[in-house]
Amino acid sequence: MPRGGAREGAGRKPKYGEPTKLRRVPASFTADDVTKAIQSREIITQLQTLIQEWQQQAQEAAEGSKTNKHPRTYDKALKLLEELTQLLPHPDP
Repeated sequence: MPRGGAREGAGRKPKYGEPTKLRRVPASFTADDVTKAIQSREIITQLQTLIQEWQQQAQEAAEGSKTNKHPRTYDKALKLLEELTQLLPHPDP
Protein backbone atom coordinates (compact mmCIF):
# COMPACT_ATOMS: atom_id res chain seq x y z
CA MET A 1 0.00 0.00 0.00
CA PRO A 2 1.50 3.39 -1.03
CA ARG A 3 2.22 6.00 1.62
CA GLY A 4 2.28 9.78 1.45
CA GLY A 5 2.17 11.86 -1.68
CA ALA A 6 -0.65 13.83 -3.22
CA ARG A 7 -4.08 12.26 -3.15
CA GLU A 8 -7.11 13.38 -5.07
CA GLY A 9 -9.62 15.20 -2.86
CA ALA A 10 -7.17 15.55 0.04
CA GLY A 11 -6.36 18.82 1.75
CA ARG A 12 -8.16 21.92 2.82
CA LYS A 13 -10.98 23.14 0.59
CA PRO A 14 -10.86 26.74 -0.74
CA LYS A 15 -12.80 29.20 1.41
CA TYR A 16 -13.53 31.79 -1.29
CA GLY A 17 -13.95 29.66 -4.38
CA GLU A 18 -11.10 31.44 -6.14
CA PRO A 19 -7.34 31.85 -5.73
CA THR A 20 -6.23 34.17 -2.94
CA LYS A 21 -3.25 36.49 -2.63
CA LEU A 22 -1.12 37.23 0.41
CA ARG A 23 -0.91 40.94 1.29
CA ARG A 24 1.50 42.10 3.95
CA VAL A 25 0.41 44.88 6.29
CA PRO A 26 2.09 46.29 9.39
CA ALA A 27 1.46 44.24 12.52
CA SER A 28 -0.05 47.29 14.21
CA PHE A 29 -2.90 47.40 11.64
CA THR A 30 -6.24 46.09 12.80
CA ALA A 31 -8.90 44.59 10.57
CA ASP A 32 -10.66 47.99 10.67
CA ASP A 33 -7.49 49.72 9.43
CA VAL A 34 -7.29 47.35 6.47
CA THR A 35 -11.00 47.82 5.71
CA LYS A 36 -10.61 51.62 5.77
CA ALA A 37 -7.60 51.43 3.45
CA ILE A 38 -9.54 49.31 0.96
CA GLN A 39 -12.55 51.65 1.13
CA SER A 40 -10.39 54.73 0.57
CA ARG A 41 -8.86 53.06 -2.49
CA GLU A 42 -12.36 52.34 -3.81
CA ILE A 43 -13.36 55.97 -3.25
CA ILE A 44 -10.32 57.14 -5.22
CA THR A 45 -11.27 54.83 -8.09
CA GLN A 46 -14.85 56.14 -8.02
CA LEU A 47 -13.63 59.76 -8.05
CA GLN A 48 -11.33 59.05 -10.99
CA THR A 49 -14.23 57.49 -12.89
CA LEU A 50 -16.47 60.45 -12.09
CA ILE A 51 -13.82 62.91 -13.29
CA GLN A 52 -13.47 61.02 -16.58
CA GLU A 53 -17.25 61.03 -17.08
CA TRP A 54 -17.50 64.80 -16.50
CA GLN A 55 -14.56 65.48 -18.80
CA GLN A 56 -16.25 63.36 -21.46
CA GLN A 57 -19.48 65.37 -21.06
CA ALA A 58 -17.55 68.63 -21.50
CA GLN A 59 -15.86 67.20 -24.61
CA GLU A 60 -19.22 66.17 -26.05
CA ALA A 61 -20.59 69.66 -25.37
CA ALA A 62 -17.59 71.15 -27.17
CA GLU A 63 -18.08 68.87 -30.16
CA GLY A 64 -21.74 69.88 -30.33
CA SER A 65 -21.05 73.62 -30.32
CA LYS A 66 -20.54 75.85 -33.36
CA THR A 67 -17.13 77.06 -32.16
CA ASN A 68 -15.96 73.53 -31.23
CA LYS A 69 -15.19 74.77 -27.69
CA HIS A 70 -16.93 73.86 -24.48
CA PRO A 71 -19.59 76.32 -23.26
CA ARG A 72 -18.40 78.89 -20.70
CA THR A 73 -20.70 77.28 -18.14
CA TYR A 74 -18.20 74.40 -18.00
CA ASP A 75 -15.22 76.60 -17.09
CA LYS A 76 -15.45 76.27 -13.31
CA ALA A 77 -16.33 72.59 -13.45
CA LEU A 78 -13.35 71.85 -15.70
CA LYS A 79 -11.04 73.82 -13.40
CA LEU A 80 -12.30 71.80 -10.44
CA LEU A 81 -11.82 68.55 -12.36
CA GLU A 82 -8.26 69.55 -13.22
CA GLU A 83 -7.47 70.34 -9.59
CA LEU A 84 -9.00 67.06 -8.40
CA THR A 85 -7.00 65.14 -10.99
CA GLN A 86 -3.79 66.68 -9.67
CA LEU A 87 -4.66 65.80 -6.06
CA LEU A 88 -5.58 62.16 -6.70
CA PRO A 89 -2.95 59.50 -7.22
CA HIS A 90 -2.51 58.34 -10.79
CA PRO A 91 -4.56 55.23 -11.68
CA ASP A 92 -2.72 51.91 -11.80
CA PRO A 93 -1.98 50.76 -15.37
